[in-house]
Amino acid sequence: MTERGRAWALGVATVLLMPLVALALSLASPRLGETVSWTSALGLIAAVLVSATLVLVSRVRGLTRLLGVELGNHLHRRLGVAALGCVLVHVVSAMLHSPRGLGMLDPFAVGWPIRAGIAALALLLVGALLRPRGSLRRYGRVARAHAVLGGCVFLLVATHVTLFGHLVENPLVGTALAGLGVTVLAVLLRRWLVRPVLGPGAHLVAAIRPESGDTSTVVLVPAGRPLDPAPEPGQFVWLRLRRLPLAEEHPFTIAASRRSGVLELTVRDAGPFSGGLHALEPGRQVWVDGPHGAFVPGATAGGLVLIAGGVGVTPIMSILRAHAAAADPRAHALLLAEREGEALFAAEILALSRRLDLSVLRTGGHRLDAGMLRAVLPSGVPGSHQYLVCGPPPLVGAAVDGLAGLGVPAGAITTERFG
Repeated sequence: MTERGRAWALGVATVLLMPLVALALSLASPRLGETVSWTSALGLIAAVLVSATLVLVSRVRGLTRLLGVELGNHLHRRLGVAALGCVLVHVVSAMLHSPRGLGMLDPFAVGWPIRAGIAALALLLVGALLRPRGSLRRYGRVARAHAVLGGCVFLLVATHVTLFGHLVENPLVGTALAGLGVTVLAVLLRRWLVRPVLGPGAHLVAAIRPESGDTSTVVLVPAGRPLDPAPEPGQFVWLRLRRLPLAEEHPFTIAASRRSGVLELTVRDAGPFSGGLHALEPGRQVWVDGPHGAFVPGATAGGLVLIAGGVGVTPIMSILRAHAAAADPRAHALLLAEREGEALFAAEILALSRRLDLSVLRTGGHRLDAGMLRAVLPSGVPGSHQYLVCGPPPLVGAAVDGLAGLGVPAGAITTERFG
């Protein structure tokens, strides 16, 4: 784990342990008395987990660069389930220790502290049931509603804890929760207000370059300052057409970036939003947020095996262009799973193969199989190479399973799924 990763892990572990340490202090100190009980400790753990789920999907660049999209989303779901579990146990424990029993869930028979908790529980259950499925547009709408619910749950949980004044009388609880609350509020304001409304990110459409029948490259130039930090090969940006906090936006991998800040995004028509990008007029203003993502090649001594499905070749192209410019001496093997008759970036890949140690295998519309993977597998120890796989989930799953069957260790594989 990197130094940055260890710092994040230590911070998260410290915050998660805070309620248990507060409970121990409360039980051991006559002065603090029963400021924190087992029931309230469970509630505090749930509050910390809710905060962590919000931060994970708030595009904190240090986290997105460390975890990547897939691991970040996976942790978000796991922490959300853990938060809901702690909340339910907290509620059951509170009812068992209260003379009201089930009456504690009647908002008309309890005070404002418990009402805030009941509202938080209700919204948390709604958020757990609200799954972003279906079309990309519907996915985006549900995801935004999910985000609003998450913010409301956080505010209600903070209200619930604060109104129970005896909790914050414990110095560890009061100080830690105040710091956590300020941090999460700052992250949310930066994510939903500062970046979309006040931040830089404005770009102008310079050109739309067709690549195939339904795929084009959108060339963007900065309207002001370029992205900072500059994108690394394999990273992506979020693109939106309106400068509003909840405007529709979608992630697109950066196919190429230049020092001047010019970005190239290769986009396939997969719905109203991406299809509409192909019709943008030069000079149209758009907004990007980034760069994000951890789909970035490391400094391994061995070579690279690059596997892409469809427009999953976009981050691969970014990597190949950067390596060609740096005269990277390592061996590169590229496996492209494409539709029959489709050959994205064919001329450029051929030109790059003259500047890099690059071998290319195209599936030509055939399903990816073990034979194709074996053909691009380098000789020697498979684990000494890095494997980068990008594409739709079925393609990525098949590639990962196939590589594992050929003896490639999981730690050597980096993936990015889309769609």
